[in-house]
Amino acid sequence: MPLTDLLLRNVILTGQAGRYAIAISGERIIWVGPDRDATQWQRATTIVIDGDGMLALPGLTDCHFHLHNGARALGVLRLEDVQSVAELQSRLATYAAAHPHLPWLIGRGWRYRLFADGQVPDRRLLDAVVPDRPVLLTAFDGHTAWANTVALQIAGILGGAETGHPFSTVVMGADGRASGELREAPAMDLVRRCVPPPTEAELRDLLRRALRELAALGLTGVHNMDGDEAQRTRYRELAAAGELTLRIRVPLSLSPGTDPDRIAAWAADAHHHPHPFVQTDAVKLFVDGVVEAKTALMIEPYADGSGERGVANYDPAEFVDLITRADAAGLQVCVHAIGDGGVRQTLEAFATAQRVNGRRDARHRIEHAEIVDPTDIPRFATLGVIASVQPLHVDFGMDLANPWWRLVGPQRHRFGFPWRDLLRAGTQMALGSDWPVADPDPLRGIQVACTRGKLDLSPLESDFPDQRLTVAEALAGYTTWAAYAGFREHELGRLAPGYVADLVLLDRDITCGPPDQIAAAQVMLTMVGGKVVFER
Repeated sequence: MPLTDLLLRNVILTGQAGRYAIAISGERIIWVGPDRDATQWQRATTIVIDGDGMLALPGLTDCHFHLHNGARALGVLRLEDVQSVAELQSRLATYAAAHPHLPWLIGRGWRYRLFADGQVPDRRLLDAVVPDRPVLLTAFDGHTAWANTVALQIAGILGGAETGHPFSTVVMGADGRASGELREAPAMDLVRRCVPPPTEAELRDLLRRALRELAALGLTGVHNMDGDEAQRTRYRELAAAGELTLRIRVPLSLSPGTDPDRIAAWAADAHHHPHPFVQTDAVKLFVDGVVEAKTALMIEPYADGSGERGVANYDPAEFVDLITRADAAGLQVCVHAIGDGGVRQTLEAFATAQRVNGRRDARHRIEHAEIVDPTDIPRFATLGVIASVQPLHVDFGMDLANPWWRLVGPQRHRFGFPWRDLLRAGTQMALGSDWPVADPDPLRGIQVACTRGKLDLSPLESDFPDQRLTVAEALAGYTTWAAYAGFREHELGRLAPGYVADLVLLDRDITCGPPDQIAAAQVMLTMVGGKVVFER
Protein backbone atom coordinates (compact mmCIF):
# COMPACT_ATOMS: atom_id res chain seq x y z
CA MET A 1 0.00 0.00 0.00
CA PRO A 2 1.52 3.37 -1.03
CA LEU A 3 2.26 6.01 1.57
CA THR A 4 -0.70 8.31 2.17
CA ASP A 5 0.38 11.93 2.52
CA LEU A 6 -3.08 13.40 2.93
CA LEU A 7 -6.45 11.91 3.82
CA LEU A 8 -9.59 13.91 3.18
CA ARG A 9 -12.40 12.43 5.26
CA ASN A 10 -16.09 12.87 5.88
CA VAL A 11 -17.08 14.41 2.54
CA ILE A 12 -19.98 13.87 0.19
CA LEU A 13 -19.68 13.18 -3.53
CA THR A 14 -22.14 14.05 -6.28
CA GLY A 15 -24.64 11.28 -6.92
CA GLN A 16 -23.39 9.14 -4.03
CA ALA A 17 -25.10 8.39 -0.71
CA GLY A 18 -23.16 8.48 2.54
CA ARG A 19 -19.82 9.95 3.54
CA TYR A 20 -16.60 9.33 1.62
CA ALA A 21 -12.86 9.73 1.99
CA ILE A 22 -10.08 10.47 -0.50
CA ALA A 23 -6.49 9.30 0.00
CA ILE A 24 -3.70 11.22 -1.70
CA SER A 25 -0.05 10.30 -2.21
CA GLY A 26 2.14 13.01 -3.65
CA GLU A 27 0.06 14.78 -6.30
CA ARG A 28 -2.24 11.84 -7.11
CA ILE A 29 -5.39 10.33 -5.69
CA ILE A 30 -4.74 6.73 -4.71
CA TRP A 31 -8.10 5.75 -3.20
CA VAL A 32 -11.71 6.92 -2.98
CA GLY A 33 -14.13 5.00 -0.83
CA PRO A 34 -16.55 4.96 2.10
CA ASP A 35 -15.30 6.99 5.05
CA ARG A 36 -15.69 3.98 7.35
CA ASP A 37 -12.85 2.28 5.43
CA ALA A 38 -10.49 5.26 5.53
CA THR A 39 -8.49 4.31 8.63
CA GLN A 40 -6.59 1.65 6.68
CA TRP A 41 -4.98 4.49 4.68
CA GLN A 42 -3.96 6.56 7.68
CA ARG A 43 -0.35 6.56 8.93
CA ALA A 44 1.37 8.50 11.68
CA THR A 45 2.64 11.07 9.17
CA THR A 46 -0.64 11.39 7.22
CA ILE A 47 -2.27 14.80 7.26
CA VAL A 48 -5.99 14.33 7.91
CA ILE A 49 -8.55 16.94 6.87
CA ASP A 50 -12.10 16.58 8.16
CA GLY A 51 -14.46 17.63 5.38
CA ASP A 52 -17.33 17.93 7.86
CA GLY A 53 -19.96 16.80 5.38
CA MET A 54 -18.96 19.26 2.66
CA LEU A 55 -19.24 18.54 -1.06
CA ALA A 56 -16.00 17.44 -2.74
CA LEU A 57 -15.71 18.25 -6.44
CA PRO A 58 -12.91 17.84 -8.97
CA GLY A 59 -10.94 21.05 -9.38
CA LEU A 60 -12.78 23.55 -11.57
CA THR A 61 -11.21 24.56 -14.89
CA ASP A 62 -12.29 27.70 -16.74
CA CYS A 63 -12.00 26.95 -20.45
CA HIS A 64 -11.89 30.53 -21.74
CA PHE A 65 -9.74 32.90 -19.74
CA HIS A 66 -7.31 35.81 -20.05
CA LEU A 67 -5.02 35.59 -17.04
CA HIS A 68 -2.56 38.24 -18.22
CA ASN A 69 -5.26 40.80 -19.07
CA GLY A 70 -7.31 39.93 -16.02
CA ALA A 71 -4.34 40.42 -13.72
CA ARG A 72 -3.55 43.78 -15.31
CA ALA A 73 -7.20 44.81 -14.89
CA LEU A 74 -6.82 44.41 -11.13
CA GLY A 75 -4.55 47.47 -11.15
CA VAL A 76 -6.85 49.89 -13.04
CA LEU A 77 -10.17 51.68 -12.55
CA ARG A 78 -12.96 49.07 -12.56
CA LEU A 79 -16.21 50.07 -14.27
CA GLU A 80 -18.20 46.83 -14.57
CA ASP A 81 -20.99 47.97 -12.23
CA VAL A 82 -21.38 51.51 -13.58
CA GLN A 83 -25.01 52.18 -14.55
CA SER A 84 -24.81 55.54 -16.37
CA VAL A 85 -22.41 57.91 -18.10
CA ALA A 86 -22.81 60.33 -15.20
CA GLU A 87 -21.82 57.62 -12.72
CA LEU A 88 -18.80 56.75 -14.87
CA GLN A 89 -17.76 60.40 -14.93
CA SER A 90 -18.06 60.59 -11.15
CA ARG A 91 -16.05 57.40 -10.70
CA LEU A 92 -13.35 58.70 -13.07
CA ALA A 93 -13.15 62.05 -11.24
CA THR A 94 -12.70 60.30 -7.90
CA TYR A 95 -10.04 57.99 -9.33
CA ALA A 96 -8.16 60.91 -10.90
CA ALA A 97 -8.15 62.82 -7.61
CA ALA A 98 -6.93 59.76 -5.71
CA HIS A 99 -4.09 59.14 -8.20
CA PRO A 100 -2.66 62.58 -9.02
CA HIS A 101 0.72 61.20 -10.10
CA LEU A 102 -0.49 58.62 -12.64
CA PRO A 103 0.60 59.76 -16.13
CA TRP A 104 -2.33 57.88 -17.72
CA LEU A 105 -5.74 57.08 -16.26
CA ILE A 106 -6.68 53.59 -17.41
CA GLY A 107 -10.00 51.86 -16.79
CA ARG A 108 -11.88 48.81 -17.90
CA GLY A 109 -15.34 47.29 -17.80
CA TRP A 110 -17.94 49.81 -19.03
CA ARG A 111 -21.00 48.31 -20.72
CA TYR A 112 -22.50 49.28 -24.05
CA ARG A 113 -25.88 49.71 -22.34
CA LEU A 114 -24.60 53.08 -21.04
CA PHE A 115 -25.32 54.43 -24.52
CA ALA A 116 -28.77 52.91 -25.04
CA ASP A 117 -30.34 56.39 -24.94
CA GLY A 118 -28.49 57.57 -28.05
CA GLN A 119 -25.29 58.85 -26.46
CA VAL A 120 -21.98 57.62 -27.88
CA PRO A 121 -18.52 57.19 -26.30
CA ASP A 122 -17.44 60.77 -27.06
CA ARG A 123 -14.06 62.12 -25.96
CA ARG A 124 -15.69 65.32 -24.66
CA LEU A 125 -17.62 63.37 -22.02
CA LEU A 126 -14.25 62.36 -20.58
CA ASP A 127 -12.69 65.80 -21.16
CA ALA A 128 -15.38 67.28 -18.93
CA VAL A 129 -13.93 65.30 -16.03
CA VAL A 130 -10.23 64.97 -16.91
CA PRO A 131 -9.11 67.56 -19.48
CA ASP A 132 -5.40 67.56 -18.66
CA ARG A 133 -4.33 63.90 -18.52
CA PRO A 134 -4.79 61.09 -21.03
CA VAL A 135 -7.69 58.72 -20.31
CA LEU A 136 -8.29 55.34 -21.94
CA LEU A 137 -11.27 53.23 -20.85
CA THR A 138 -11.77 49.80 -22.41
CA ALA A 139 -15.23 48.23 -22.67
CA PHE A 140 -15.95 45.09 -20.68
CA ASP A 141 -15.45 42.85 -23.72
CA GLY A 142 -12.10 44.35 -24.74
CA HIS A 143 -13.31 45.12 -28.27
CA THR A 144 -13.94 48.87 -27.91
CA ALA A 145 -12.03 51.63 -26.15
CA TRP A 146 -12.95 55.19 -25.24
CA ALA A 147 -10.28 57.89 -25.14
CA ASN A 148 -10.27 61.55 -24.19
CA THR A 149 -8.82 64.34 -26.33
CA VAL A 150 -5.40 64.36 -24.64
CA ALA A 151 -4.97 60.64 -25.26
CA LEU A 152 -5.87 61.03 -28.92
CA GLN A 153 -3.46 63.97 -29.25
CA ILE A 154 -0.60 62.00 -27.69
CA ALA A 155 -1.31 59.13 -30.09
CA GLY A 156 -1.38 61.56 -33.01
CA ILE A 157 -4.82 60.44 -34.19
CA LEU A 158 -7.12 63.32 -33.15
CA GLY A 159 -7.45 64.18 -36.82
CA GLY A 160 -8.23 60.56 -37.62
CA ALA A 161 -6.15 57.60 -38.67
CA GLU A 162 -6.32 54.54 -40.86
CA THR A 163 -5.87 51.29 -38.97
CA GLY A 164 -4.80 49.46 -42.12
CA HIS A 165 -7.51 46.93 -41.43
CA PRO A 166 -11.23 46.98 -42.38
CA PHE A 167 -11.96 45.06 -39.17
CA SER A 168 -10.98 48.04 -37.01
CA THR A 169 -12.03 51.70 -36.93
CA VAL A 170 -11.06 55.03 -35.41
CA VAL A 171 -14.59 56.43 -35.29
CA MET A 172 -14.88 60.01 -36.52
CA GLY A 173 -17.20 62.63 -35.06
CA ALA A 174 -19.42 65.13 -36.83
CA ASP A 175 -16.69 67.75 -36.37
CA GLY A 176 -14.30 65.80 -38.59
CA ARG A 177 -12.08 64.77 -35.68
CA ALA A 178 -11.74 61.43 -33.88
CA SER A 179 -14.75 60.97 -31.60
CA GLY A 180 -12.84 59.01 -28.96
CA GLU A 181 -14.37 55.63 -29.84
CA LEU A 182 -11.88 53.01 -31.02
CA ARG A 183 -13.19 49.69 -32.35
CA GLU A 184 -11.08 46.54 -32.23
CA ALA A 185 -7.41 46.02 -31.45
CA PRO A 186 -5.67 47.75 -34.40
CA ALA A 187 -7.46 51.02 -33.57
CA MET A 188 -7.08 50.64 -29.81
CA ASP A 189 -3.38 49.83 -30.21
CA LEU A 190 -2.78 53.26 -31.75
CA VAL A 191 -3.39 54.65 -28.26
CA ARG A 192 -2.37 51.68 -26.12
CA ARG A 193 1.16 51.72 -27.50
CA CYS A 194 1.59 55.16 -25.87
CA VAL A 195 0.64 53.90 -22.39
CA PRO A 196 3.66 53.04 -20.19
CA PRO A 197 3.49 49.29 -19.60
CA PRO A 198 3.83 47.82 -16.10
CA THR A 199 7.27 46.64 -15.14
CA GLU A 200 7.91 42.91 -14.98
CA ALA A 201 7.92 43.13 -11.17
CA GLU A 202 4.58 44.97 -11.15
CA LEU A 203 3.07 42.48 -13.54
CA ARG A 204 4.17 39.50 -11.48
CA ASP A 205 2.76 41.08 -8.34
CA LEU A 206 -0.59 41.51 -10.13
CA LEU A 207 -0.44 37.88 -11.28
CA ARG A 208 0.19 36.71 -7.72
CA ARG A 209 -2.80 38.72 -6.53
CA ALA A 210 -4.95 37.23 -9.29
CA LEU A 211 -3.83 33.71 -8.44
CA ARG A 212 -4.84 34.20 -4.80
CA GLU A 213 -8.28 35.43 -5.81
CA LEU A 214 -8.79 32.62 -8.32
CA ALA A 215 -7.80 29.93 -5.81
CA ALA A 216 -10.47 31.30 -3.49
CA LEU A 217 -13.02 30.71 -6.26
CA GLY A 218 -12.09 27.03 -6.59
CA LEU A 219 -10.29 27.41 -9.92
CA THR A 220 -7.50 24.88 -10.34
CA GLY A 221 -7.01 25.39 -14.07
CA VAL A 222 -7.64 27.85 -16.88
CA HIS A 223 -7.46 27.65 -20.65
CA ASN A 224 -5.88 30.99 -21.44
CA MET A 225 -7.08 32.45 -24.72
CA ASP A 226 -4.10 34.61 -25.52
CA GLY A 227 -0.39 33.96 -25.30
CA ASP A 228 3.05 34.62 -26.64
CA GLU A 229 6.63 33.68 -25.93
CA ALA A 230 6.93 36.18 -23.07
CA GLN A 231 3.85 34.84 -21.29
CA ARG A 232 5.03 31.27 -21.79
CA THR A 233 8.36 32.09 -20.14
CA ARG A 234 6.71 34.03 -17.30
CA TYR A 235 4.31 31.21 -16.40
CA ARG A 236 7.04 28.59 -16.54
CA GLU A 237 9.19 30.66 -14.21
CA LEU A 238 6.30 31.13 -11.77
CA ALA A 239 5.66 27.38 -11.88
CA ALA A 240 9.35 26.60 -11.24
CA ALA A 241 9.22 28.90 -8.20
CA GLY A 242 6.12 27.10 -6.90
CA GLU A 243 3.97 30.21 -7.34
CA LEU A 244 1.66 29.06 -10.12
CA THR A 245 -1.32 27.74 -8.16
CA LEU A 246 -3.39 26.65 -11.14
CA ARG A 247 -2.75 24.79 -14.39
CA ILE A 248 -2.75 27.03 -17.43
CA ARG A 249 -3.17 26.20 -21.10
CA VAL A 250 -1.42 28.88 -23.17
CA PRO A 251 -2.03 29.09 -26.93
CA LEU A 252 0.04 31.22 -29.26
CA SER A 253 -2.03 34.21 -30.42
CA LEU A 254 -2.09 34.52 -34.20
CA SER A 255 -3.03 37.73 -35.98
CA PRO A 256 -3.13 38.76 -39.64
CA GLY A 257 0.42 38.76 -40.97
CA THR A 258 1.75 36.28 -38.42
CA ASP A 259 4.94 34.62 -39.61
CA PRO A 260 4.03 30.93 -40.10
CA ASP A 261 7.48 29.98 -38.79
CA ARG A 262 6.29 31.03 -35.32
CA ILE A 263 3.67 28.27 -35.48
CA ALA A 264 6.31 25.65 -36.24
CA ALA A 265 8.58 26.95 -33.47
CA TRP A 266 5.71 27.01 -30.97
CA ALA A 267 4.75 23.43 -31.86
CA ALA A 268 8.36 22.24 -31.51
CA ASP A 269 8.67 23.87 -28.10
CA ALA A 270 5.38 22.33 -26.92
CA HIS A 271 6.59 18.91 -28.06
CA HIS A 272 10.00 19.17 -26.40
CA HIS A 273 8.89 20.89 -23.20
CA PRO A 274 5.70 19.28 -21.90
CA HIS A 275 4.79 20.77 -18.54
CA PRO A 276 2.18 19.70 -15.96
CA PHE A 277 1.30 23.33 -15.14
CA VAL A 278 1.99 25.19 -18.40
CA GLN A 279 0.51 23.50 -21.48
CA THR A 280 1.27 25.16 -24.82
CA ASP A 281 0.08 22.85 -27.60
CA ALA A 282 -2.47 25.24 -29.12
CA VAL A 283 -2.97 28.45 -31.11
CA LYS A 284 -5.71 31.11 -30.95
CA LEU A 285 -7.21 33.24 -33.75
CA PHE A 286 -10.00 35.83 -34.02
CA VAL A 287 -12.20 35.42 -37.07
CA ASP A 288 -14.48 38.30 -36.06
CA GLY A 289 -15.31 40.72 -33.24
CA VAL A 290 -18.50 41.33 -31.23
CA VAL A 291 -22.11 42.15 -32.03
CA GLU A 292 -22.15 45.34 -29.96
CA ALA A 293 -19.45 46.97 -32.12
CA LYS A 294 -20.93 45.43 -35.30
CA THR A 295 -17.63 43.63 -35.87
CA ALA A 296 -19.09 40.13 -35.46
CA LEU A 297 -19.36 38.53 -38.90
CA MET A 298 -22.99 37.82 -39.81
CA ILE A 299 -24.53 35.80 -42.63
CA GLU A 300 -27.33 38.37 -43.06
CA PRO A 301 -27.00 42.10 -42.30
CA TYR A 302 -27.45 43.53 -38.83
CA ALA A 303 -31.04 44.43 -38.00
CA ASP A 304 -30.41 48.19 -37.75
CA GLY A 305 -30.94 48.86 -41.46
CA SER A 306 -27.30 49.74 -42.08
CA GLY A 307 -26.72 46.82 -44.43
CA GLU A 308 -23.53 45.97 -42.53
CA ARG A 309 -22.59 42.34 -41.89
CA GLY A 310 -19.30 42.84 -40.07
CA VAL A 311 -15.88 42.20 -41.60
CA ALA A 312 -13.69 39.12 -41.21
CA ASN A 313 -10.44 39.69 -39.33
CA TYR A 314 -8.44 37.73 -41.92
CA ASP A 315 -8.19 37.41 -45.62
CA PRO A 316 -9.97 34.07 -46.14
CA ALA A 317 -6.94 32.41 -47.75
CA GLU A 318 -4.62 33.44 -44.90
CA PHE A 319 -7.16 32.27 -42.31
CA VAL A 320 -7.36 28.81 -43.85
CA ASP A 321 -3.58 28.66 -44.33
CA LEU A 322 -2.78 29.47 -40.70
CA ILE A 323 -5.30 26.94 -39.41
CA THR A 324 -4.08 24.25 -41.80
CA ARG A 325 -0.45 24.86 -40.81
CA ALA A 326 -1.26 24.72 -37.10
CA ASP A 327 -3.31 21.56 -37.59
CA ALA A 328 -0.48 19.93 -39.56
CA ALA A 329 1.90 20.80 -36.71
CA GLY A 330 -0.32 18.86 -34.28
CA LEU A 331 -1.63 21.94 -32.47
CA GLN A 332 -5.15 22.48 -31.24
CA VAL A 333 -6.75 25.49 -32.95
CA CYS A 334 -9.04 27.78 -30.94
CA VAL A 335 -11.00 30.40 -32.91
CA HIS A 336 -13.01 33.29 -31.51
CA ALA A 337 -16.23 33.32 -33.54
CA ILE A 338 -19.24 35.31 -32.34
CA GLY A 339 -21.41 35.86 -35.42
CA ASP A 340 -23.08 33.09 -37.41
CA GLY A 341 -20.95 34.10 -40.39
CA GLY A 342 -17.78 33.82 -38.31
CA VAL A 343 -18.86 30.40 -37.02
CA ARG A 344 -19.56 29.19 -40.57
CA GLN A 345 -16.23 30.48 -41.92
CA THR A 346 -14.39 28.74 -39.06
CA LEU A 347 -16.17 25.43 -39.63
CA GLU A 348 -15.26 25.65 -43.31
CA ALA A 349 -11.61 26.29 -42.43
CA PHE A 350 -11.56 23.31 -40.06
CA ALA A 351 -13.11 21.14 -42.79
CA THR A 352 -10.42 22.28 -45.23
CA ALA A 353 -7.64 21.49 -42.75
CA GLN A 354 -9.15 18.06 -42.25
CA ARG A 355 -9.24 17.39 -46.00
CA VAL A 356 -5.64 18.57 -46.48
CA ASN A 357 -4.04 16.97 -43.43
CA GLY A 358 -6.33 14.03 -42.78
CA ARG A 359 -8.61 13.52 -39.81
CA ARG A 360 -7.05 13.21 -36.36
CA ASP A 361 -8.08 13.72 -32.75
CA ALA A 362 -7.53 17.47 -33.12
CA ARG A 363 -10.29 18.77 -30.81
CA HIS A 364 -10.28 22.16 -32.50
CA ARG A 365 -12.52 24.67 -30.79
CA ILE A 366 -14.87 27.51 -31.58
CA GLU A 367 -14.72 30.01 -28.75
CA HIS A 368 -18.08 31.63 -27.90
CA ALA A 369 -20.26 30.23 -30.74
CA GLU A 370 -22.63 32.99 -29.69
CA ILE A 371 -24.89 32.99 -32.75
CA VAL A 372 -25.06 29.80 -34.81
CA ASP A 373 -27.22 29.25 -37.86
CA PRO A 374 -29.23 26.03 -37.28
CA THR A 375 -27.84 24.46 -40.46
CA ASP A 376 -24.32 24.68 -39.00
CA ILE A 377 -25.05 23.11 -35.62
CA PRO A 378 -24.65 19.45 -36.80
CA ARG A 379 -21.25 20.29 -38.32
CA PHE A 380 -19.63 20.70 -34.90
CA ALA A 381 -20.03 17.00 -34.13
CA THR A 382 -19.32 15.94 -37.72
CA LEU A 383 -15.97 17.75 -37.67
CA GLY A 384 -15.19 16.93 -34.03
CA VAL A 385 -15.21 20.64 -33.09
CA ILE A 386 -15.67 21.63 -29.45
CA ALA A 387 -18.04 24.48 -28.60
CA SER A 388 -16.33 26.53 -25.88
CA VAL A 389 -19.11 28.69 -24.43
CA GLN A 390 -19.36 31.26 -21.65
CA PRO A 391 -22.70 31.16 -19.81
CA LEU A 392 -22.27 34.59 -18.23
CA HIS A 393 -22.28 36.19 -21.68
CA VAL A 394 -26.04 35.63 -21.65
CA ASP A 395 -26.35 38.24 -18.89
CA PHE A 396 -25.30 41.02 -21.26
CA GLY A 397 -26.08 39.40 -24.61
CA MET A 398 -29.77 39.13 -23.78
CA ASP A 399 -29.98 42.31 -21.73
CA LEU A 400 -32.77 44.22 -23.47
CA ALA A 401 -30.87 47.50 -22.98
CA ASN A 402 -27.77 46.08 -24.66
CA PRO A 403 -27.22 46.70 -28.40
CA TRP A 404 -26.97 42.91 -28.94
CA TRP A 405 -30.72 42.59 -28.76
CA ARG A 406 -31.42 45.30 -31.32
CA LEU A 407 -28.57 44.46 -33.71
CA VAL A 408 -29.16 40.70 -33.88
CA GLY A 409 -32.85 41.26 -34.56
CA PRO A 410 -35.92 39.11 -33.82
CA GLN A 411 -35.33 36.70 -36.72
CA ARG A 412 -32.02 35.57 -35.17
CA HIS A 413 -32.68 35.89 -31.44
CA ARG A 414 -33.48 32.20 -31.23
CA PHE A 415 -30.04 31.37 -32.71
CA GLY A 416 -28.26 33.01 -29.76
CA PHE A 417 -26.37 30.95 -27.17
CA PRO A 418 -27.68 27.59 -28.50
CA TRP A 419 -26.20 25.35 -25.81
CA ARG A 420 -28.93 22.71 -25.70
CA ASP A 421 -29.15 22.53 -29.50
CA LEU A 422 -25.39 21.94 -29.70
CA LEU A 423 -25.46 19.22 -27.06
CA ARG A 424 -28.47 17.55 -28.66
CA ALA A 425 -26.52 17.42 -31.93
CA GLY A 426 -23.68 15.55 -30.22
CA THR A 427 -21.29 18.48 -29.81
CA GLN A 428 -18.56 18.30 -27.20
CA MET A 429 -18.77 21.41 -25.02
CA ALA A 430 -16.58 23.26 -22.53
CA LEU A 431 -17.52 26.15 -20.21
CA GLY A 432 -15.69 29.26 -19.06
CA SER A 433 -16.00 32.93 -18.17
CA ASP A 434 -13.81 34.99 -20.53
CA TRP A 435 -12.37 36.86 -17.50
CA PRO A 436 -11.91 39.82 -17.28
CA VAL A 437 -14.86 40.18 -19.68
CA ALA A 438 -17.08 38.45 -17.11
CA ASP A 439 -16.92 37.33 -13.49
CA PRO A 440 -14.42 34.46 -13.09
CA ASP A 441 -16.50 32.80 -10.36
CA PRO A 442 -17.25 29.31 -11.75
CA LEU A 443 -20.23 28.90 -9.42
CA ARG A 444 -21.84 31.93 -11.03
CA GLY A 445 -21.10 30.43 -14.44
CA ILE A 446 -22.71 27.13 -13.43
CA GLN A 447 -25.76 28.93 -12.05
CA VAL A 448 -26.32 30.99 -15.20
CA ALA A 449 -25.81 27.91 -17.40
CA CYS A 450 -28.71 26.32 -15.50
CA THR A 451 -30.96 29.39 -15.32
CA ARG A 452 -30.19 31.19 -18.62
CA GLY A 453 -29.38 34.44 -16.90
CA LYS A 454 -31.65 37.32 -16.02
CA LEU A 455 -33.97 37.36 -19.03
CA ASP A 456 -37.52 36.17 -18.40
CA LEU A 457 -38.11 33.86 -21.35
CA SER A 458 -41.70 32.96 -20.47
CA PRO A 459 -43.43 35.31 -22.94
CA LEU A 460 -40.89 34.49 -25.65
CA GLU A 461 -40.94 30.71 -25.63
CA SER A 462 -41.62 30.39 -29.34
CA ASP A 463 -38.54 32.48 -30.17
CA PHE A 464 -36.32 31.12 -27.42
CA PRO A 465 -36.09 27.36 -27.11
CA ASP A 466 -35.04 26.22 -23.66
CA GLN A 467 -31.24 26.13 -23.99
CA ARG A 468 -30.45 25.71 -20.28
CA LEU A 469 -28.06 23.05 -19.03
CA THR A 470 -28.67 20.71 -16.12
CA VAL A 471 -26.53 21.13 -13.01
CA ALA A 472 -24.70 17.91 -13.88
CA GLU A 473 -23.94 19.19 -17.39
CA ALA A 474 -22.78 22.58 -16.15
CA LEU A 475 -20.49 20.92 -13.61
CA ALA A 476 -19.11 18.70 -16.36
CA GLY A 477 -18.39 21.84 -18.39
CA TYR A 478 -15.89 22.87 -15.72
CA THR A 479 -14.57 19.35 -14.94
CA THR A 480 -14.79 16.34 -17.26
CA TRP A 481 -15.64 18.30 -20.40
CA ALA A 482 -12.93 20.83 -19.58
CA ALA A 483 -10.39 18.04 -19.15
CA TYR A 484 -11.34 16.64 -22.56
CA ALA A 485 -11.06 20.08 -24.17
CA GLY A 486 -7.49 20.29 -22.85
CA PHE A 487 -6.47 16.69 -23.76
CA ARG A 488 -6.15 15.75 -20.09
CA GLU A 489 -9.20 13.60 -19.47
CA HIS A 490 -6.86 10.77 -18.40
CA GLU A 491 -5.72 12.70 -15.31
CA LEU A 492 -7.99 15.69 -14.65
CA GLY A 493 -11.69 16.30 -14.12
CA ARG A 494 -12.52 13.34 -11.88
CA LEU A 495 -12.04 12.26 -8.27
CA ALA A 496 -10.69 8.78 -8.95
CA PRO A 497 -7.54 6.73 -8.24
CA GLY A 498 -4.70 7.70 -10.56
CA TYR A 499 -6.07 11.18 -11.19
CA VAL A 500 -4.29 14.33 -10.12
CA ALA A 501 -5.46 15.60 -6.72
CA ASP A 502 -6.99 18.84 -7.93
CA LEU A 503 -10.16 19.28 -5.90
CA VAL A 504 -12.52 21.73 -4.25
CA LEU A 505 -14.67 21.60 -1.11
CA LEU A 506 -17.97 23.50 -1.10
CA ASP A 507 -19.98 24.27 2.02
CA ARG A 508 -23.12 22.75 0.50
CA ASP A 509 -24.29 20.30 -2.15
CA ILE A 510 -25.09 22.45 -5.18
CA THR A 511 -26.67 19.49 -6.99
CA CYS A 512 -29.59 19.67 -4.58
CA GLY A 513 -31.85 22.67 -4.21
CA PRO A 514 -32.77 25.47 -6.60
CA PRO A 515 -30.25 26.24 -9.37
CA ASP A 516 -30.63 29.97 -8.78
CA GLN A 517 -28.90 29.52 -5.41
CA ILE A 518 -25.77 27.76 -6.70
CA ALA A 519 -23.62 30.90 -6.59
CA ALA A 520 -24.43 31.33 -2.89
CA ALA A 521 -22.25 28.31 -2.09
CA GLN A 522 -18.81 29.03 -0.65
CA VAL A 523 -15.51 27.45 -1.58
CA MET A 524 -13.98 26.22 1.67
CA LEU A 525 -10.82 24.60 0.33
CA THR A 526 -8.96 24.42 -2.97
CA MET A 527 -6.26 21.84 -3.65
CA VAL A 528 -3.92 21.61 -6.64
CA GLY A 529 -1.67 18.58 -7.08
CA GLY A 530 -2.25 17.44 -3.49
CA LYS A 531 -1.34 20.85 -2.03
CA VAL A 532 -3.85 23.15 -0.36
CA VAL A 533 -3.69 26.52 -2.14
CA PHE A 534 -6.73 28.08 -0.43
CA GLU A 535 -8.52 27.41 2.83
CA ARG A 536 -11.32 29.57 4.17
